[in-house]
Amino acid sequence: MLKFVPVILIMTFLTTVLLVYGLYSVFYRKRIAILHRLETSTQETGGYAGEVSAAKPTTREQMGGVFNLIAKILPRKEYLEHKKAKLAQAAILMRPEEFLGISALTGLVAGLLMFLVSQNIIVVPIGFFVGFKIPDLFLDQAKRKRSRKINNQLPEALTIVANGLRAGFSFNQSMSVASKELENPIADEFGKVIRENSLGKPIEEALVDMSRRTEDEDIDMFVTALIIQRQVGGNLAEILDTISETIRERVKLKGEIKTLTTEGKFSAVIISILPIAIAAAMSILNPGYIGTLITHTIGIALIVAAVIMEIIGIYLLGKIVDVDI
Repeated sequence: MLKFVPVILIMTFLTTVLLVYGLYSVFYRKRIAILHRLETSTQETGGYAGEVSAAKPTTREQMGGVFNLIAKILPRKEYLEHKKAKLAQAAILMRPEEFLGISALTGLVAGLLMFLVSQNIIVVPIGFFVGFKIPDLFLDQAKRKRSRKINNQLPEALTIVANGLRAGFSFNQSMSVASKELENPIADEFGKVIRENSLGKPIEEALVDMSRRTEDEDIDMFVTALIIQRQVGGNLAEILDTISETIRERVKLKGEIKTLTTEGKFSAVIISILPIAIAAAMSILNPGYIGTLITHTIGIALIVAAVIMEIIGIYLLGKIVDVDI
C-alpha cells in the first residue's frame, strides 16, 4: 500500500486543483463571460481597445490558464473546434477548455476511486478513461435532446412563417414573429438569424450558418429550398407548407421506428457493457485472477483480441438498430 502513496497524492492534488477551478468557474461564470466579451471586443476594435487590453488582464490570465494548458498540450486544434461546435449545438455555455478540464477531473476521480476500491494500479487507466468519457455522454445526450426539440418545432415554425408571408409580411418579419411565438431552441436559432441579418449579414448566409450550427437534415432542406426559391422564384408560402408537411410525416415515422427498435437498442447496450462490467468486477473482487491475463504474453494477446472483437461488435450492433429515414 505504501508504494502507491505517491500515486494517490498526485491524483488527489490534481483532483483538488481541477475541483477548485471548476467551483470558481461556476460561481464567477457571469464575470468571466463579461471579461471574455470585453477581451473579444478589444481584439476586434484595436487602438483605444488595445490600451484597455494592455491595462486589464485578459480572461486567460484571470482564469489561471489551467484549462488552457490542457488545450495547448493537445496534438490537434481540430479536437477543440469539434468540442466547441458540439457545446454550441447542445446550448451549453462553456468553453471547450473548460469542458476538457471537467472531463479530466471526472477521469481522475474515477481512476482514484477504482484504485482505492481494488488496490490495483492496473485499473487506474481504465477508470480514468471511463471517467473522462462520462461528460461526453452527457454532452451527446444534451445535443440529441436539443436536436429532437428543434426537429419537432420546425414544422410549426415553418407554418407560422408561411402564414406570415400570406398575410403580407416579409420573410424576415415572418421569421421574427415565429421566434417570438415559439419556445427555445427553435426561437433562439431563428432569433440568431434575424440578429445576424440586422447586423449586415445576408439572410442566405445567416440561414446557412444556422444549418451548419444545428446539423439538422430538415433545417438543411428548408434552407436549401429557400435559397433555390430566391434564385429561380416561386410561391415561398406553398413551398414552406410542403416542407412542413414532409417534416411532420418524417417525425411521425421516426417515432414509430423508435418504438419498434427500443428493445433492440437496449439489448445492444447491455451486450456491449457486459464484458467491460465483468472485467471490472473481476479486477476488484479477485485481482490475481485477472492479473494473469496481463502478466503473460498469451493473456495480453487475448485481451487485445477481445477488445477488437468488442469494438467490432458494438459497431455492428449500432448499425443493426440504427434506421435512417
